[in-house]
Amino acid sequence: MRHRTGGLVLGVCLMAGHNVWAEDAPSADQIVSRLMEENAERQKALESYSSERTYRVEYHGTGGEHHGEIAVHVQYGDQGEKRLTVVSESGSKLICERVLRKMVETEQEASERSSRMQMMLSPENYSFELLGQEMVDGVESWVLRVSPKVDNKLTYRGRIWVSEDDFAVVRVQGEPAKNPSWWISRASFDWQYEKHGRFWLPERSIAVSHVRIGGEARLTIEYGSYHIVAAHGPGPVQTNATRTTTALLSEHHSVR
Repeated sequence: MRHRTGGLVLGVCLMAGHNVWAEDAPSADQIVSRLMEENAERQKALESYSSERTYRVEYHGTGGEHHGEIAVHVQYGDQGEKRLTVVSESGSKLICERVLRKMVETEQEASERSSRMQMMLSPENYSFELLGQEMVDGVESWVLRVSPKVDNKLTYRGRIWVSEDDFAVVRVQGEPAKNPSWWISRASFDWQYEKHGRFWLPERSIAVSHVRIGGEARLTIEYGSYHIVAAHGPGPVQTNATRTTTALLSEHHSVR
């Protein structure tokens, strides 16, 4: 089990009568600028990866209890685009077709170039405010508030944690800028990433969606091992951890 330490520094940290944190901290704009530069370098260095995932929805509410599950093969490459192929499905046909397959379609759409540019963490798409620092799974991170300049189904508002060491997003908490569906009254998420070599890939996501007719829906994504090929590298890298994650929104930042 992984242990989390540290707490979020909210506001100004004072010591001996002066602001120690503010003296050493870069500005939000400087952090985001470095984040974009490092993301571009990591993007160039990653040739491809593949993984097998299981998407599972569980609904509990006035309509009873329902669940659905699909297995998906993910292939990343071709200048940052992903190909998602549904391999099998079971459980509620309605959930599989109306929820899970729609999520896969949204994730596929988000991998296309125009959508990636639209959702990119950049000053063109978001406003940023530096809140403080926090240790996330042993990684010293800057904490920034993120506000979208345009509300749509691919943007969000909330907080991001950026590694102070290599300027990668290690965690995102928030809510979609635009409600993904009329049936959903409120949705929130917590996305977490893990480092594989120099690449940050999805490690765990937790999201809760409250349905207008009553009840709560959750999506569990089981991430299988990643098979990673780095450009000009020594060969493919096979990660050996299988993870269970909970979310209700599509995967958002595929490569950090």
